[in-house]
Amino acid sequence: MTPSFTNGPQKPAHQDRYAAVIFDFGGVFTTPMEDTARHFAREIGLPDEAYLHAVAVHPTGRRLYEQLERGDISQEEWNASIAALLGIDGTNLMGRALATLRPEETVVAAAAAIRATGIRTAILSNSMGLTPHNPYKP
Repeated sequence: MTPSFTNGPQKPAHQDRYAAVIFDFGGVFTTPMEDTARHFAREIGLPDEAYLHAVAVHPTGRRLYEQLERGDISQEEWNASIAALLGIDGTNLMGRALATLRPEETVVAAAAAIRATGIRTAILSNSMGLTPHNPYKP
């Protein structure tokens, strides 16, 4: 009898498929968040990095963003507090800041193609609140 050699246990073909693919929302399923932040800063007359710095680098801004993502503060509270850091009007700040954010069409198409094969797809995101601006509404 000739011995049989393998590279370990063989998996059935159906186990080679992924069960699901999860996409992040901001900057993956959408155009880059940094580009949107820079565009907004220029639009309101601030240096290119001002808004991005306020929400991602400044200690108070980072804390506020974390609180918003956890649902500890409302979008309205976040708008007013970030606006105070920037010295601007906070009315619908998030809506104004994300006005140029768009779906990343190549990723959307890839997600649709993956889903069409029967693989479950999902989009996950930290919460930014839904009012007054719903960032997830097309």
